[in-house]
Amino acid sequence: MKLAVFERALRELQVELSDCEPALIATGDAVRLFDVLNAIERTVVAAKTLVAGRAADSGRWRSEGHRSPASWVAQTTGSGIGDATGLLETAERLVSLPETTEALRRGELSAAQLKEIAATAVENPAAEKELIAAAAHSGLKGLRDECRRVKARAIGEADARERYEQIRKNRSLVTWTDSDGMGRVEARLTPDALGRFVAAIQSEANAIFKEARKSGHHESPMAYAADALLALVTGTSATGTSSGSPSGTGATSKVARPTTMMHLRVDLAALRRGNLEDGEVCEIPGVGPVPLATAVNEVGNSLLKVIIGNAVDVASVCHVGRAIPAHIRSALEDRDESCVVPGCDVARGLENDHYQIGFVQDGPTELWNLCRLCRWHHYLKTHCGYAITGGPGDWEWEAPGSEKNPV
Repeated sequence: MKLAVFERALRELQVELSDCEPALIATGDAVRLFDVLNAIERTVVAAKTLVAGRAADSGRWRSEGHRSPASWVAQTTGSGIGDATGLLETAERLVSLPETTEALRRGELSAAQLKEIAATAVENPAAEKELIAAAAHSGLKGLRDECRRVKARAIGEADARERYEQIRKNRSLVTWTDSDGMGRVEARLTPDALGRFVAAIQSEANAIFKEARKSGHHESPMAYAADALLALVTGTSATGTSSGSPSGTGATSKVARPTTMMHLRVDLAALRRGNLEDGEVCEIPGVGPVPLATAVNEVGNSLLKVIIGNAVDVASVCHVGRAIPAHIRSALEDRDESCVVPGCDVARGLENDHYQIGFVQDGPTELWNLCRLCRWHHYLKTHCGYAITGGPGDWEWEAPGSEKNPV
């Protein structure tokens, strides 16, 4: 391998890229260029993988103060430690996988395909050719499915049970907030648990989709799946299926009051005023800042511990909620059988709303101050400035800026 050849190719490619104006490239030429760049990328993946182990043997990582070769690779490539470890492991596995190595040299494998094949073929070398063929004719998902089948065939039942138990012991659920303020969830489950999870999410998402279609609102399937997860976990399922009941059994669980506990740190003055001023906060500890509208909405959707204070000290801690007394709830459900917004006939997963005097303005939890809205219209009212006016038999849905809703 001649280093000078790669250095010269890099310089030439960088020069061409510096003058590249995508808008000036004919679409046909863009397709050809994309194919060429894809081939170059596969060639670079092959070269990096083949030399990664040797580069780690140089000891450069130690002289630069890294704790491991993977740490050095991660910093050099700008990748995560997991990806760097995977690259070094793949490089080591290739030593015993000649056919995979040759396919890699020919540019037939992407980085993702290589990782899957190497991790599987090292356990069952006889399947190496079969997996390379699968990579050529199947998508990445198809290759991963085939790798799982090969691994399952390569071990006995006792080993399979042991592997399953190891997966079960390592099950986990992690939540965090990313740099965009988006709440994130990552779960690691046994395959059968994932199957039940997916089935329950899909069933609930289908019900939410049907509700949304009735109200004329459409979002992506992934958005409905996220709504379904939250509904199942918090006990607000549109299907009425209990999270503890097998899917399809018809078992239902009537939720008479909020079932989750949430902490909210907020300045009471801001909550009542409707906007944050200097030094004031509205946030969920461990999650991050949330809009005041979200805080107002959550007061009552959860059993809420409100930590009231200022930037310096905590002035008070109180537990609030607007759990509706049983007799009022019964009357409300009988009166508002579906979303009260005119033209919306969604009847499942409805949310209770203090529509005349808001809860944070000490609005009473009484029938005259309550109505039921579907998830979408409740979202518009809470976050987008819409209002519901009138009353039973004479409901009106007011957009922001209308005569009855000038705000």
